[in-house]
Amino acid sequence: MEAQQVEIGANGTEQQIVRLNHYLEIYKQRIEITPGVRSLLFSLVCCELEEEQLQKYVDENGTYYTAPSGFDKQRPQWQQLRDNRQRKTAIVSKLEALTPHEPVLADDPLDELRARLV
Repeated sequence: MEAQQVEIGANGTEQQIVRLNHYLEIYKQRIEITPGVRSLLFSLVCCELEEEQLQKYVDENGTYYTAPSGFDKQRPQWQQLRDNRQRKTAIVSKLEALTPHEPVLADDPLDELRARLV
């Protein structure tokens, strides 16, 4: 199973490409990296990086703000963060369905990744 590395500047930021290549290395030990799997992994990477940015914003600014009317309103970034987590859960579920669950190695990197994502 040959997973071709993605180069920086090839439709992604440096952070996206580095994380995608890391996930490709992990998953190619278990499953064939088809264009669909590559797309799922890239979507997962994008969701994770966006989640990290939104979480930082929410941590710094809170989940609500006071509108000019005097009422508290939910920040759009908070809603984006919640929606992003739902997308991430759906992507991880699809990847889990495609992946056999018996460990390949003693220190299986996919098991470590699963523990972090779930």
